[in-house]
Amino acid sequence: MHLLLLISGCLLGWTGVWGQHEHHVPKEEKKVILGDKVVLPCNVFKPDELATVHWLYVIPEDKVEKVQNILTAGPKGIVKENSELRNRINLKNNSKLEIISLQVQDNKQFICRVEFQNGVTKESRIQLNVYKSPSEPELKMEQNGIQVTNEAVKIGTCESKNGFPVPVIKWYKSDRPLRDGKDGVKIHTQVATGSAGLITVTSTLLTPVQQSDSSALFYCDVSYSLPMGDHMLESERKNITVHYPTTSIKVYFKSPSEIIKEGDNVSLICEGNGNPQPSYSLEKKGNDNDTTLTEDMPYSWKVSREDSGVYVCKSFDVDTLLDFEEETTLHVYFLDPPVLSPESPVNVDLQSKMTVSCQATASNETVVHWKQDGNIIANGPVLNLDFVDYSAAGLYTCVVDLPNVIGMTTSKDISIAVQGSPQASVTSHVMEVQDGDTVTTNCTVFGYPQPQVTWYINDTEVTSQAVLHYIKDNELKSELTLIVYKNVFNQSLKCVALNRFNISTAYIQLLEKSMTTPFSVTSSEFVSTWTDQGDWSTAEPIGTRAPEPEPIGTRAPEPESRIEKSYGIVIVIVIICILILAILGAVLYFLYKKGHIPCGRSGKKDITNPGAKDKIIVEMKPDSPAEESVLLTGSQEKKPSDQEKYIDLRN
Repeated sequence: MHLLLLISGCLLGWTGVWGQHEHHVPKEEKKVILGDKVVLPCNVFKPDELATVHWLYVIPEDKVEKVQNILTAGPKGIVKENSELRNRINLKNNSKLEIISLQVQDNKQFICRVEFQNGVTKESRIQLNVYKSPSEPELKMEQNGIQVTNEAVKIGTCESKNGFPVPVIKWYKSDRPLRDGKDGVKIHTQVATGSAGLITVTSTLLTPVQQSDSSALFYCDVSYSLPMGDHMLESERKNITVHYPTTSIKVYFKSPSEIIKEGDNVSLICEGNGNPQPSYSLEKKGNDNDTTLTEDMPYSWKVSREDSGVYVCKSFDVDTLLDFEEETTLHVYFLDPPVLSPESPVNVDLQSKMTVSCQATASNETVVHWKQDGNIIANGPVLNLDFVDYSAAGLYTCVVDLPNVIGMTTSKDISIAVQGSPQASVTSHVMEVQDGDTVTTNCTVFGYPQPQVTWYINDTEVTSQAVLHYIKDNELKSELTLIVYKNVFNQSLKCVALNRFNISTAYIQLLEKSMTTPFSVTSSEFVSTWTDQGDWSTAEPIGTRAPEPEPIGTRAPEPESRIEKSYGIVIVIVIICILILAILGAVLYFLYKKGHIPCGRSGKKDITNPGAKDKIIVEMKPDSPAEESVLLTGSQEKKPSDQEKYIDLRN
């Protein structure tokens, strides 16, 4: 009897525990994304047990807990109850509930209740939470201007759609959080649920407005939860239009650079420190009357030098009934192309003076310099060329700059041609050649108008074998290649240059290489000796004195005759030297015979005895008949043989 009472008490206690469990907070929770599927386990059932399994969910929003049976599985099979989950649920492993295509309505508490054959009932509960991320928050600010005020006025709204569960919206001004009830801020929030159970949250911001808020940026963010954690999305940042009165104005020019040049596109802007801007009028001050430009802002145009001057901006604020006036000065920089005097091209006489002036109209004082071949050769507006020679010919450039104004540079060229008598010159005035040699020589000619260059050997023209190279307008080079034969040895090769002013000739003497020259001639002596007296270009440095005009058609002197006269003088001098040597030998021999000149070794020797050991016989082999005739005069009594001649010094 006591045993039965004890068992009954235990059963009542067991039943009481399970009865109380139903009202406890569930111990398990499942978090899923809207549209996914989920499998809910039954934690009080084992697959090998014989029992009946019931799946139910708790009906929300009831003060007294009510449940809805959705599925029953037991010995008689599986029965799905008539509910909104009927078509989206399945049973797995005789106890697990599978729900597919999860919806917001599935956000419930599910119960697995098991009835065993011994009459014992057990259950487990699982809270299923469904999540859906909301859309990015959409920020809408007031389109009309807002007057400065200390009262809270509507600034804008922030809306986030289709989220679950309810997201949270927060407001910010220039990265500073705005809280409801602080600093006069008011935030109103509205929550709306759609047909699918998704939630849209709309938040409205009201706040006092100050003038500084015209530069402030407002934005909002929305915070929400997902199974993997908390998240946040920010809206774009926007400002509001704040209206406040104008207290001052300013006028200025806007251009691509600080320095305004003629042809630049500039804008004349007049603006006040209030909002909205008052109406303006623009005027340019003149000598007599002011010129009204326009009331449109900004006023833009392509400026010219005539636009330089003082500009005035006038304004009247109808709200405050205040007048404003400000002015600014426009300085337009300009630089005209230079004007040269004389104009290009210019012909200048050789050895004369030349002056070129360069003037340019500009807004400021200019800096002028002259260039030739890219190098600066002079500074200032005047270029002076004194006693010009042919090297002065060419292209000169006058460059005009505006100091401290980048890009303000202009220039103009002038071509100067130096005209005058030709000047012919050769590299070498003497060429040593052999019979059959092919030689090449050059003749450089300066002159303008361009001279005609002709080559001669004596009076025979050989120009057909020459090639003309043009170097500059007033300089050319003639290159002659020819074969030398014996008949031109010791003759002159002439380069003749001719234009309408004069003629110039340069000479090259052709000498045979084997010829031994008994005396040397310096290049300056040769030039002065063998250059035509009318050819001042080779006899003297170019430009030292004016050339002596050579009549066109006169023959050049024959330097060959001068060479022959010089050789005759040399031969006479050699003969005289030989005679002097012969006379000197005769005098020495006479002195020897008189005993005035001792001969032999030091000390006295007896040379009268023919048998003496010191007998001396001198063998003489004269080199020439001339020496024999001079040195042996007066002792013809003995003649040696034709092979050898001896002199007995004993007598």
